[in-house]
Amino acid sequence: MDALEAIRSRRSVRTYTDQPVAAADVDELLRLALMAPTGGMAQAWSLLVVRDPDRRAALAEIVIEGGGAYFSLVRPAQQGHTPEQHAQWGLDYANEALGSYRHVPVWILGLVVPRDVFPTGHSDMEALADEMSVAFAMENLFVAARAKGMGTVPTVFHWFNEPALRELVGLPDEIRVPMISPLGYPTEFPVGLPPRLKDLRRPWRTLVHDDHWGNTRAR
Repeated sequence: MDALEAIRSRRSVRTYTDQPVAAADVDELLRLALMAPTGGMAQAWSLLVVRDPDRRAALAEIVIEGGGAYFSLVRPAQQGHTPEQHAQWGLDYANEALGSYRHVPVWILGLVVPRDVFPTGHSDMEALADEMSVAFAMENLFVAARAKGMGTVPTVFHWFNEPALRELVGLPDEIRVPMISPLGYPTEFPVGLPPRLKDLRRPWRTLVHDDHWGNTRAR
């Protein structure tokens, strides 16, 4: 599959089999990810690969629990539900939607490793540049994985339980974890978007402005 087709057919995969991923394939994906652009060649990044069975099982639970917190935060509670009932609904939904994460053979953590190359007083700019670089690397990973028949999904559910994640993989305080992803073989690749998301997706012409703001192609 070429890069253009991989971009077109990349989807967020949330249902995985337990089929192993060959170490050589993981290494190839990591090298391709780290070919992404990085401002000033700072390379303020690292990729942490979790393959140990106990650690990846614990990581899956961290993500599923975080997913429960996320779903209960962004979805309205059913009428008459207490906060406790709504939280339980979120966790139940996360287990239903993300339960196969427990089978994922590999997790990739995209990390920011500060290099402090910006001048003093520009730390906010540097932090943003570093996180953009990690995002570029992870997007390389996502597209390359799709080209090789594997699934990924950009995941931030660990934000809701980050201390547990940091302890699990021994991260120093200065290392940031903006994004992680499972890596494995999907039960199937999603086709199109679920109706709820399809309704939210803006037509591309409304998002492209020519020469000045407001001059979109949606005319």
